[in-house]
Amino acid sequence: MLKLFAALFMLLDHIGFYYSDVLPGTLVMALRLSGRLAFPLFAWSVARGFRRTHSLMVYFLRMTAFALIAQAIIQQGNQWIGLHMQWTNVLVTFALAIVALAGYRLARDSSRDLIASLRPIPAAPNTVPVRPIPPRFDLKISPGGITLDARTGLILGSIALLAALLAAEALHADYGAYGILTVVLLDAATHRVDEAHWEQRLFQYLLPLNILFLMTRMLTASAPVYWAVMQLASLAAVPLMVAFQRDRKPSRWLKYGFYLFYPLHILALCALRMALLGPLP
Repeated sequence: MLKLFAALFMLLDHIGFYYSDVLPGTLVMALRLSGRLAFPLFAWSVARGFRRTHSLMVYFLRMTAFALIAQAIIQQGNQWIGLHMQWTNVLVTFALAIVALAGYRLARDSSRDLIASLRPIPAAPNTVPVRPIPPRFDLKISPGGITLDARTGLILGSIALLAALLAAEALHADYGAYGILTVVLLDAATHRVDEAHWEQRLFQYLLPLNILFLMTRMLTASAPVYWAVMQLASLAAVPLMVAFQRDRKPSRWLKYGFYLFYPLHILALCALRMALLGPLP
């Protein structure tokens, strides 16, 4: 259900984008604002998918494969309407976010190795204690599933996270480093936290990120400031994340359908525009 909402918001956003010259300004603004909810909902799905996946490599390769397919389809649609695509699609962002999440978790969990002390106890209650006291047996365990030395894990994890952030900017991936950090913070905000506090934690993590995004855009002028202001509307997606946190994992065909809906609906919007209105001005 959550992905259906995300797909609907994405469709509305792209209608506002591809038909902005023929729709009333207030309607375009409403469509683009509603579209701000799409990315965090999909980012939430990626963060949850990371936790659920049985094979991280398969998850990454599948996302990368669909990112390449989507790029070719979206470029074709944009060429029809005379739009030169200077960015890579959001599935590229999510593929890099998987790398960033892996690095973040490696850095976080490698320090959680600890030594557990085991000591035999009497076989039955109320028995006489064994004399002398049995020796202690020490055992190294790893609650995070990471067995690297803490410093090595911290270094390698940080490198992977930084590499993903830099790659997102270098490839001009949709939402860039901001998108990568959104996925990572969604995972971090709900780590070892009771579900009753998820909504509060999600706001606490995402609000500073969006404020930082706004300040960065204001200082660098790399994008219109109003776009960063509009992105604050993405915080409205948090209640939806919490409300549908127990969504069942979608079937394989439905999951692939969401991957394909992304480029195909853009292709359809571009084809419809060419048939009715012609290229973008």
